[in-house]
Amino acid sequence: MSSKKRTSFIISDGTAVTAEALGQSLLSQFPNVVFHTEVLPFLDTRKKADETVELINRTVSESGERPLVFATLVDDELRTLISESNCEFFDLFDTFLNPLEDVLGTRSAHKIGLSHGMKNAHGYATRIGAMNYALETDDGIETRSYKDAQIIIVGVSRSGKTPTCLYLALQYGVYAANYPLTDSELDANRLPEVLEEYREKLFGLTIDPFRLQQIRQERYNRASYASARQCQYEVAQAEAIFRRSKIKFLNSTQMSVEELGAKIMQKTGLPRH
Repeated sequence: MSSKKRTSFIISDGTAVTAEALGQSLLSQFPNVVFHTEVLPFLDTRKKADETVELINRTVSESGERPLVFATLVDDELRTLISESNCEFFDLFDTFLNPLEDVLGTRSAHKIGLSHGMKNAHGYATRIGAMNYALETDDGIETRSYKDAQIIIVGVSRSGKTPTCLYLALQYGVYAANYPLTDSELDANRLPEVLEEYREKLFGLTIDPFRLQQIRQERYNRASYASARQCQYEVAQAEAIFRRSKIKFLNSTQMSVEELGAKIMQKTGLPRH
């Protein structure tokens, strides 16, 4: 059975990060529909709104169906223009702001960019510092800096360590380093000596060996490195080390980096910035 197709627009007067996250989360609940989604950030003038209305109406002419529009627009005039175009309009702000105003007994600010602005300069600086730290300590580089780490992600090559560290840094301001378990360390079947003094900071990532093989074949198809036997061996040895050393670990196979980050924060109790 062929999947149904539908066009959607995610529109914001700011970065569209909030609108895209919520819009995509909602659309993901309809796996039988294939969505073509366009993200339109910084829609903050009448001219841009008029151009967007033309785009929406043209989409209807071409597809024969009204597109879905998810919007976070604080300007009443711009929001009205978009909502009156030939679309199915979902106002992500009004859904929550009006009830919140009633509960809190006060009007909302109705200002653009508050959620991703520079109001918390310290938090922003912390996240940038954490990003730099994650890059500087990636893949076991600069192990002398592990004293500054809040968490050290450990796992075999291509198990998802680097993207997880970068996400923890950018989203939560966590100083996250990562260390790859090498063949010699896996053969020794014990925690690498360089990590011994940081046991309380360690967190492991594992992965289905067949998925690991796929990833390695795509990235670097060297016979031994990407063989099924090698991947199975490395994963089994890594998990054995985690269990023996009492290191918490997660399987990254079916998890997005966002899910991994949230799970790690939950399991470790690390502070968020």
